[in-house]
Amino acid sequence: MIDLASPFLKALLKHSKSPVIIFKLKPVLVVVEYNDAYQALIERVGGGLKFYDINIIPNLLTDAEKALLVKTVQQVSELKTKGVLAIHPVYSNSPNVKWELEFSPVLQSDKPVGYIICSLKEIPLDENDLEHILFELSESETRFRGFFEQAPLGMCVLKGPELITEYANDNILKLWAKTRKEVIGIPQEEARPELKKQQALVDRVKDIFKNGQPLTVNELKITTPVADGYFIAFYEPLKNDKNEVTRILVIIKDITEQVNFKKELLKAKDILKIAMDASEMGSWNIDLESKQVLLSERSQQIYELESNRLGIEEAKSLVSEEDIKHLTSGIRRALHHRNAFNIEYQINLNGIGAKSKWLRTAGKAYYNEQGKAIYIAGAVLDITEHKQDEIRKNDFIGMVSHELKTPLTSLSAYVQLLQRKFKETDNDFTIQILDKINVQLKRMSLMIDGFLNVSLFESGKISLNKTNFNLVDLINTVAEENRIVLTSHFIQVISSKEMIVNADIDKIGNVINNLIGNAAKYSKKHSLIAIKCEIKEGYVVVSVEDEGIGIKENDIPKLFERFYRVESPDTKTIAGFGVGLYICAEIIERHQGKIWAESKFGEGSTFYFSLPTSKD
Repeated sequence: MIDLASPFLKALLKHSKSPVIIFKLKPVLVVVEYNDAYQALIERVGGGLKFYDINIIPNLLTDAEKALLVKTVQQVSELKTKGVLAIHPVYSNSPNVKWELEFSPVLQSDKPVGYIICSLKEIPLDENDLEHILFELSESETRFRGFFEQAPLGMCVLKGPELITEYANDNILKLWAKTRKEVIGIPQEEARPELKKQQALVDRVKDIFKNGQPLTVNELKITTPVADGYFIAFYEPLKNDKNEVTRILVIIKDITEQVNFKKELLKAKDILKIAMDASEMGSWNIDLESKQVLLSERSQQIYELESNRLGIEEAKSLVSEEDIKHLTSGIRRALHHRNAFNIEYQINLNGIGAKSKWLRTAGKAYYNEQGKAIYIAGAVLDITEHKQDEIRKNDFIGMVSHELKTPLTSLSAYVQLLQRKFKETDNDFTIQILDKINVQLKRMSLMIDGFLNVSLFESGKISLNKTNFNLVDLINTVAEENRIVLTSHFIQVISSKEMIVNADIDKIGNVINNLIGNAAKYSKKHSLIAIKCEIKEGYVVVSVEDEGIGIKENDIPKLFERFYRVESPDTKTIAGFGVGLYICAEIIERHQGKIWAESKFGEGSTFYFSLPTSKD
């Protein structure tokens, strides 16, 4: 389709002093673009005509000439050649002239002609009016020179095989670093000695006078005292009435910025390829229209496939049953929110369960102008070895944690026996020591439970035992237990309404206990810890607010990562391994809830988690 918004097209129309219009063929002879000269013409000839508008021409003609006009346009469209027609606008305010219309079809490959460019020339009915004819010729020459000089591109006209410069506008003179006196009327090779280095191009331009064919040179490298860059050059033959090439119109456009951008793009592409090769990462592309997956050579090796193309369903069949839902829902979620995704999943090769690999893939969808996703592109990395190391590590942590629980349980039992025995005596010192030992044993037990839970969560061996219970009762119970242990803080529960949820009561109790413990750990003695519980949009939302040291904004998104701890002078003396909040996040996520934090550094923090309300 012709680009009616093109700045170059608008410039050409604007600088042409003759009336020029662009017709659209369907519907017939509708004007879609025109210049100021045409606007002035119809204002002059339209008069009081009822149908006065830019499509006025057919309304000024007799029925016979109107039919001839339509026929000429149809011939130009069908034959894809120029056409000329003289008509008499008998119904206009200028009946003593005739109009000569020249039609040029807009050609677009093999497509039917959709647009026709028409130039209009007024000719007096008295063709012997020599003075008027000479005036028109003079005006045409002046208009041509004005357009030529003001054209936004570099332009010149070369005459004869010697390539004598006949016309040259300011833009091309600036490019050549020449004045008109130095080039006009002089052969190019004489006026511009630098062309000796481009003799092959000069010979191709001279050949236009023999073969009559236009020439286009892309990314032409030009170096002059004032310019150093890349250009695209069009050489269009101009012919006389004997179809002989007498001149060549040269149009040069600066494309240095585009070429440099292309080079930088290729450079970035090479760097990306080197980085991907170094990391043994592969790339892939999914065409959502054809539902085909295209793999890079490295991706093909990762999937151990013989072909680099496969259908979406075939690709999905490689993913393990445990992970296919997780993978597809993650990609759908990214498509819906128009953001990137990063997902780990397991694939089965050479048949179900015969051989498996762990992969991590990251990607993003790309959309057309209508906002429809057309393809997804991304990268894939084989993380099997890393995943196996992680599984072995988690198994080891789980085993060690489990083994430590046995002697720790025995120690706790012995301490409790001793506490009961010494309570009957007046040995206060021993009682205080045993109380402190018991507190430390509880801390150690919680720490070991944390590592054990991390191991179980990451191995997928932990399960939820869901029941319906009153969350407010659970909060009150956990708060009361912490009041006994955390005597240095005021713990207040703000909720009296019954709120039933379907969840694992022990694990939700662990979450609440962990959040209260953290609030106490990171706040001063005798400060308040407020626990609220309320219903919002079908979810029960629990918040634990403290008056502690607060958290910096850039640390908040990382709080729930495994083993992450905020590094600051205020936290150096506070014990912990950074697994508590990670476990809380995993528990809440497995309950289809959310967990988040809000904080103002130095003023305190509030941790929230939400759970779906019970549907029973």
